[in-house]
Amino acid sequence: MISRMPTPVTLDDWLTCLNQPEYLQMIPSGCIRPIVGPIIWIDGNGTKLTHDEYVEKWGIDPQVAWDAVKEYRKMNRGDNK
Repeated sequence: MISRMPTPVTLDDWLTCLNQPEYLQMIPSGCIRPIVGPIIWIDGNGTKLTHDEYVEKWGIDPQVAWDAVKEYRKMNRGDNK
C-alpha cells in the first residue's frame, strides 16, 4: 500500500504547503495607494502592512524594494508586456 500525504482541508493545511524561502516572503508583491491614508504594502506572503510595520517585520524599506521589483520587471519583460 502506498503511503500518501493527507489531503489539505483547512486554510492552515493549504498554507503549510506553500512554504517559501524568507527572501521571497520579504519582497513586496504590491502596494495599495488609497486616496486617503497611508500606503499599504503587501509582502510575499500576502500580508498587508503599513510602511513602519513592513520595516519592523522585514528590516527593509518596501518602497526601495518595490522600485527594484518594478525596474527588474521593466528590464526583463522583453516583447511580452
